Amino acid sequence: MEILIVAIVISAISIYGAVMLKRLYFLLGYFLFSLLALTSLIPTYNDDKMLALTSIALFLVMGIISFPAKKNISDYEMNEEVKPLVKSFMLKTLLSLSAVNLIAILLVKYDPNMPEGITESMRIYPMIMHGVLGVLPLYVLVRMSQSSKLK
Repeated sequence: MEILIVAIVISAISIYGAVMLKRLYFLLGYFLFSLLALTSLIPTYNDDKMLALTSIALFLVMGIISFPAKKNISDYEMNEEVKPLVKSFMLKTLLSLSAVNLIAILLVKYDPNMPEGITESMRIYPMIMHGVLGVLPLYVLVRMSQSSKLK
């Protein structure tokens, strides 16, 4: 149960970052969530090695992609030549974060080894959190596409 409370607080950091378009908080929430997932998956490694390795790899990639950066993209002065590169990188990063969390919904659903304290009836909560974290990058993508700095 405690792990769910921590996960909700961490998810709230990303939600705040998305709503306020604060890159640091948006990425920090994803990064902390990946660390939480990794630390909760490692104890279950011996139960199902292949599923544990898949989950660990997925959240390790999410941690690497979401390593926080202090400045917002719109804080930088960009010339017209750089904007397509920035848009492409932003699109790839946001879609990757979305894909990792949408896949994680299925991992939570079918993983027989849930972290300690998560009962079978509580599986829906991590699935909802991964769903929110899967949709959140799409929300940011829409908001950023409307930004005059990147047009």
